[in-house]
Amino acid sequence: MIDLSSYATIESALFLKWEVPNETPAYLSDYHTDVTIDGNIYTNIGTFLGATAPQSELKASRSQLTISLSGIPTGSVQDILTQEIKGSSVQLFRGFFNASTHALLDLSPSDNPVSQFKGVVTNYAVSDNYDNVAGTATTTISLTCNSIVEVLQKKVSGRRTNQNDFDDNSMDRVQALANSPFNFGAPQ
Repeated sequence: MIDLSSYATIESALFLKWEVPNETPAYLSDYHTDVTIDGNIYTNIGTFLGATAPQSELKASRSQLTISLSGIPTGSVQDILTQEIKGSSVQLFRGFFNASTHALLDLSPSDNPVSQFKGVVTNYAVSDNYDNVAGTATTTISLTCNSIVEVLQKKVSGRRTNQNDFDDNSMDRVQALANSPFNFGAPQ
């Protein structure tokens, strides 16, 4: 558990790593300046990045959250929607900073920033807000994300037993034995 009791004031920021297949990962933050973490520059987009609160539990569990990205230029919406958004991976971190020096705090034994969520985008929604008076439009993309634990729990594993799935005769008797009763251990 993180102990922040020795600090009089701290700042907190949200960091998002979004990896869309066949594209360069997006590193975004709501901190007031760009921040470099593990050699990656997290770009400051301020209040244009939002997320629902992730579940805080001692062990990994099934959870879901929504990440919203707003202020997207109207001309870029089509470019974004042609990407493979569903199935892309997201990681959400929370960073803690010294309020006077704006430096990341050295928090032992945990690393800073602290991982809050790791998952996959399962759905997304696009909404437009048009201001008639100002003549401006704002586009927001909301990403619905399931935790990696939930994704793994829904995974179906096993071996297929269709005849055309095998190059040998190892599964020839599966169909004949499928509805046969077996009395293992019964007296003969």
